[in-house]
Amino acid sequence: MECALMDRDDLLEVISTWNSLYLSNHINYDIKHMDGCGNNWKKGLLKVASSLDVIDEIKGSPVELMLNKAIVYARRMDDGTIKEVHELLHTVENYMNEEENF
Repeated sequence: MECALMDRDDLLEVISTWNSLYLSNHINYDIKHMDGCGNNWKKGLLKVASSLDVIDEIKGSPVELMLNKAIVYARRMDDGTIKEVHELLHTVENYMNEEENF
């Protein structure tokens, strides 16, 4: 079975969706202090972020360093690092949206 490789648009879509899910859950469960899911949503998002890979198009760029750092934090599966993962992925998303070629 052959794995499909991600391109720039695919990676950007995954990161954008991840950031949206983080913000939505952060508002609903952390800020509003709603019970229910507890921290399960954090573990799930960390699992997704830990499975990201650097694509060829961003290798050698500052975005590669930020993405790798986010992946390392996510692989710790520590709820306390999710904010840092979000900040890094948010920066990666902004950079990728601003830069057509890097």
